[in-house]
Amino acid sequence: MNSITDYHCHLLPEIDDGPSTLDESIKMATLLSTQGYKTVHCTPHMIKHRYDADNETVRYGIRKLQQVLDREGIPLKLLEGREYFLDDYFHEYLNDLMPLEQTSYLLIEMPPGTYSGMVRDMFAAIIRRGLTPMIAHPERSPLFSKEPETPVLQKKKLFRRKKPDNDHLFQSPDSNTDLEEWLRQTRCAFQGDLGSFIGIYGDFAQKTAYNLKQRNIYTHYGTDAHSAHHLEYLFSQIEKHHDLPPHLSPTPRL
Repeated sequence: MNSITDYHCHLLPEIDDGPSTLDESIKMATLLSTQGYKTVHCTPHMIKHRYDADNETVRYGIRKLQQVLDREGIPLKLLEGREYFLDDYFHEYLNDLMPLEQTSYLLIEMPPGTYSGMVRDMFAAIIRRGLTPMIAHPERSPLFSKEPETPVLQKKKLFRRKKPDNDHLFQSPDSNTDLEEWLRQTRCAFQGDLGSFIGIYGDFAQKTAYNLKQRNIYTHYGTDAHSAHHLEYLFSQIEKHHDLPPHLSPTPRL
């Protein structure tokens, strides 16, 4: 069995909306190990006022869980990471970012209502800090559906595009370039959720996932697991599908 890396997993207990107990985290780790995973990036949400544990809390949680897994004989290596929510507050974290450990990748979630201009601005700021944006489950964002945005999405005021003091960092080039092409040109990474391919997130995400796969967008994959039940269902369904991407991530495009 190949050695597999999970680039997106909510494995740490009591940090976000992932497992609420240590026992659940251990069960998740066991399931991942059984399926051939050797390395897992622990990527709890960073959403201000909702899931905003500081980076040191995340590091401490990883160290403690790793100690337990080692003691239990579960051969899984845990690495750091966060899943950053691209909202009005994201710029507040720019000077204390936690990329995926041993990489330059910063995992970014695009919530509904995110617009192209904000993506370009914030990603340009990330790149200027020597990091590479990795888009979490792009198949779940209307920006990648290749369908026109609806008027509702275009007018939604979830984001105000605040201008911080260091506004000079937020001037992204090539503003007339198609967003997907701009992301490719800036060598951003794209992380697909395995569950999207089997319909866990609905028809839209499933259809878009296969479309993105055909366009060779994906550079990495992740389970995006939040519970043992999530993993059990995911792995049981994967066995029934023969057109899924391989678990093993392609060679990073750096």
